[in-house]
Amino acid sequence: MKKSSVVLIFFSAIVLSCGNPQVTQQLDAAEAVMGEHPDSALAIIRSIDSLSLKTRPVAARYSLLHAMALDKNYIDTTDISIIRPAVEYYSRHGAPDDKLKAYYYLGRIQYNADDLKSAAISYSKAERLEDEAEDWQTKGLLYMAFADVYNKTRNKEKEEAYVKKGITVFEKAGDEKHKYLSSGRLALVYYGMQEWHKADSLFSKGIEQAKEDTVAMSVYLSNYARMKVVQPEKDPAGSIELLKELAGKYKQPLSLTDYGVWAYAACLTGDEPTCSQIESQLNRLEESKRITVKNWLYRIEQHRGNYEKALEYQIESSIYNWNTLHQLLSDSIGQALQNYYSEEARNNERETKIVRLRLLLIVLGLCLLFLIVLVLMKNRQNKKEIEAERLLKIGEETAKLLQQQNEDLQRREETIEAENKDLQKQVSLLKRGSKELETSLKRLRKEYVSTYKDKFAAIGEMCSAYLDTKDRENKQELIYRRVQKQISLFIGDEKLQAHLESMINKDLNDIVSHLKVDLPQLSQKDILFVCYCIIGLEPGIISTLLNISLSNVYTKRSRLRERIKGLDSPYKEEYLRML
Repeated sequence: MKKSSVVLIFFSAIVLSCGNPQVTQQLDAAEAVMGEHPDSALAIIRSIDSLSLKTRPVAARYSLLHAMALDKNYIDTTDISIIRPAVEYYSRHGAPDDKLKAYYYLGRIQYNADDLKSAAISYSKAERLEDEAEDWQTKGLLYMAFADVYNKTRNKEKEEAYVKKGITVFEKAGDEKHKYLSSGRLALVYYGMQEWHKADSLFSKGIEQAKEDTVAMSVYLSNYARMKVVQPEKDPAGSIELLKELAGKYKQPLSLTDYGVWAYAACLTGDEPTCSQIESQLNRLEESKRITVKNWLYRIEQHRGNYEKALEYQIESSIYNWNTLHQLLSDSIGQALQNYYSEEARNNERETKIVRLRLLLIVLGLCLLFLIVLVLMKNRQNKKEIEAERLLKIGEETAKLLQQQNEDLQRREETIEAENKDLQKQVSLLKRGSKELETSLKRLRKEYVSTYKDKFAAIGEMCSAYLDTKDRENKQELIYRRVQKQISLFIGDEKLQAHLESMINKDLNDIVSHLKVDLPQLSQKDILFVCYCIIGLEPGIISTLLNISLSNVYTKRSRLRERIKGLDSPYKEEYLRML
């Protein structure tokens, strides 16, 4: 089992390592511009090679973003395979927002294919995530999509409820654009419910707010124009102006229904030439297309007083509407959702039974395992008792042997303790002798230093005399010259410096030689400075002899001591003591 797990982890690591960072970057870029520039997002997604989608998470994300980009670019695809990888992956993995979007865009594609049942079921699955998901915009779009489904099935109450839910969600999200679009959508609902004043107010507001949105304006203007000629207080002139604005200002093609509305509005205003011109064009259409405008032809003939022709159009229009209504009733969304929930309940019940059966089997297995454990424990207990008796006998025999060994060990311990005491006495004597030896050595070194410094005291006095009489004019010129001669011999003479080093090394255990080894970077002048310090010359004299300032003498000595402190040398303390 462990071996197979290791193999699985190994191959998973290989697959993940094969992921293409460039694809991830492209998907990030597409998602970043999806809201403001969906055309750019679609272009980026289409530039990705599908063969580069190495892992399921990357393929699922690509699938979802592809479906989103198509929808936001108003490309009504009916290809379910586009969104299927995202649905299959996010149904079991990913965040609630990812699952919400996957089901929502699945419903959008099913809606495009007029598969309203499947779309309603997908929307219902997405709606179940409304409490977990945090993507308010997608939730709002979901409610509006659900309203579209109920609009097609003539369920005005449900349609109104979902549109209002969408408006509420867009308000919470601060999405003003979708909020006013949803308000215009609510106007269509009230128009369908024949609540004319509510619809008129919302249409006016929606048209005012959606001036920059061509798609929204085409919906608003078309439906508002239609309402103006069917409401009790008709405004045919206003209807014509709206259709002219739709075709002229917004360059949108008019639908057959729009032409039917225009012809009826012209008839109401008495513009019979315009009405007849449009009517003749509609009558030249194929029957399958003309059936959609027969209701408006009926209204035109009725207004003209041609009741026989009007009745003919009304009957044909009613048959068409009845067939459409019958199809909608046979394709009831409510029934589809009820069937889906019933099937899901049955599946849940089956899963519950399976879970209960599994639990029962687990309990029975545990009971059997418990009985087996009891039997094994009883057998083990019997074996333990037999083993305990055998060990007891061995223990008694071992105790006797241990007692003898303890007696021998005790005797040996006493002997070792006596020897240890003798050794401690010897160590104590050695430590005492070592301390006395170290004290003697320190005393001898001090005497060496003192003696050596006394040797050069005379030279120091001569230097002092020389310095004190340097600038004077007196009769002691002979003494001055003699001192000057001695100092000149002392300064700059390499043989004299070598002799000085040799004398110091001889009396102080080769201290200068050791210093040269430990600090090889010291110059000859630095060595001479050290020798002057060792023999005890005053700083002023050293300053004169080496031709440096008095402050440099102190600085040089301080720096030299710091360098010596950093040495790892057995002579470090010796150097510091001499300086």
